[in-house]
Amino acid sequence: MQQGYLPHLDGLRAIAVGLVVLFHAGYTTLSGGFIGVDVFFVLSGFLITGQLAKNLDKGQFSFSQFYLRRVRRLAPAYLAVALASLVAALFIMLPEDLIYHARLTVLALVSLSNFYLSNTTGGYFESDTDEIALLHTWSLSVEEQYYLLWPAMLLLLWKLQSPRLRLGLIGALLVVSVLFSGWYTSADPSRAYYLLPARFHELLIGALLALVGHRLPTPSRPLRELLCWGGLALIIQAGFTLAADQGFPGYQALAPCLGTALLIYAGNEPSSVHYLLTRRVMVWLGMLSYSLYLWHWPVFSFARYATGELTPWMGAAGIALAIALSHLTWRFVEQPFRFRWLFTPRKTFAVLFFGPALALTVVAGVLDAGDGFMGRFGKEAEQAIRAMESTPGKHRIACPDDTDKPCADILLAGDSHAEHFGDFLSVIAADAGLTLNTVQRPGCPALPGLTPTYLKDGALKPDPKCVKHNARLYRQLHRYDYVVLAGYWALADMKADRYFFTSEHWPELDAPSTQASLAAAFREGIQRIVDAGAIPVIIQDNPTAPDQLFQCSRRKLLPFYDEPCTFSDNVLTQQQGTRRALFAELADAFPSLQFIDPNALICADGTCTTELDGLPIYRDDDHLNRMGSEYLGQRYLEVFGNPFSPARTPESRQQTTDNSGLAP
Repeated sequence: MQQGYLPHLDGLRAIAVGLVVLFHAGYTTLSGGFIGVDVFFVLSGFLITGQLAKNLDKGQFSFSQFYLRRVRRLAPAYLAVALASLVAALFIMLPEDLIYHARLTVLALVSLSNFYLSNTTGGYFESDTDEIALLHTWSLSVEEQYYLLWPAMLLLLWKLQSPRLRLGLIGALLVVSVLFSGWYTSADPSRAYYLLPARFHELLIGALLALVGHRLPTPSRPLRELLCWGGLALIIQAGFTLAADQGFPGYQALAPCLGTALLIYAGNEPSSVHYLLTRRVMVWLGMLSYSLYLWHWPVFSFARYATGELTPWMGAAGIALAIALSHLTWRFVEQPFRFRWLFTPRKTFAVLFFGPALALTVVAGVLDAGDGFMGRFGKEAEQAIRAMESTPGKHRIACPDDTDKPCADILLAGDSHAEHFGDFLSVIAADAGLTLNTVQRPGCPALPGLTPTYLKDGALKPDPKCVKHNARLYRQLHRYDYVVLAGYWALADMKADRYFFTSEHWPELDAPSTQASLAAAFREGIQRIVDAGAIPVIIQDNPTAPDQLFQCSRRKLLPFYDEPCTFSDNVLTQQQGTRRALFAELADAFPSLQFIDPNALICADGTCTTELDGLPIYRDDDHLNRMGSEYLGQRYLEVFGNPFSPARTPESRQQTTDNSGLAP
């Protein structure tokens, strides 16, 4: 199989980019459309290795010439998209997001965006990544890192006199890479998706085909039909059946990768699949595939950022716009820099790499130093922006374990929702002249004997450390006057198929066991607080904002959006009905149990809001921001007064009180 221009590969590129674009446009039927990237990886491994092998055989290989061609091929189109995206970001992105975008722009140019994304996101498929306009550059970084490593590795292999030994070593490396990818995907799914080590075997499949394909016999027409349709079926089947929560790449990436290899090998000779792949529209889309891949995600991402959603109509319009931009980029940027505007190597690297990298670094530094140019939205919007970007404060007091002396007046304990109520409670505690200590562990309600188990990357994973964390916590209760429990109380009801809470008596991973475990843990926890001489307090949780409504305040900064940031209080009832019924039972069982309900301020007159007096109080769909939490505390004091008594003497600590005055 000789490597010249192979038109069926453009058709294969069209399939790959089509899968990715339709998946990102929100067409959920293609639940595995992300495998289009894996098709590209196999193609890259095949084409690059074919070129390298040809030059190595002739003794003409040059690192400088290889990287010169890569820069001419990849940098111009990326710089065009990066510049356009940066301009768009200046108009619509909040300061914190703009700074992140500018950093990612630089890192993508120097082939490091995948590392940055793996360290700053919870995973490629998390909902908050939909608005990272350069998220898709992770795959470009993977390829470019491969371009840095593989030529040197191949050059060393070419020094071996035996071609069989050379191919044997590459084959062995392929097997090891597959096994490593399977292990790494299971051990650290979010990083495995982004990083080269878990993807190396995909590129090696193409590389090995480039080295042995020309030695293989040309298959007969019936066999070609079988191989081509089989390869196409492996790709399409993966595109329709794989899902984001199944753990990828690992072994699941083998099907689309092997399907791609079959189409590369058998698709160049006449067959029905060859006919489909070489139609003019397929070849045209294949030629646009690089620019289309670059453009499509910023178009979709900015649409989501500005409006909060990507409707099917918007997805279709975004595809049309991305194709139009891609054609212009291919014709007026890609082609001229590859074939007409040819400079010396030094000038090429200066104009297309070092110069832009330096300029973008300066821009990112200026944006960072200038706090993201917050003044872009006007002075009136500054407080809202600062609120949206404010993160919970720290209210931790270091309490030595080797003493029984009082640590603070109030202990606030729980998960990440307890963390965001720390600012709310600090305002109230300060008003009462009380000291506050907070102890939190994300995803871990402050309830004894409770083991959270949640679905992550296709597997249910328990958190046994939560049990140990709470055991230590409950040994310290006697050192406080008040113990306040706060948490994402509706989590098990809202995400019953992904989050479970088990205990010694109810170990099953199902909804009934979760409800029984929670009820028993609440009763035991409150009893232990009472037995320790402290007053138990429960903060009723804030509602989870539906339909990404927490972004409403941000979108209102844009001139074309003016919708109310409210939703029906039926949402609160649906989310918290089960837990509030339990709380009513607990109030009857424990006379000293007290409640604080911020929802009396968040929800009123049949609606709930994500703003108070124009100030955004949410930082995502279920967490409060710091400024919003503090303001909620101030408003609570104004409307309901302070729920806490002044600091008590140690002698009065054993006394209990009724729960009047705490629940609005």
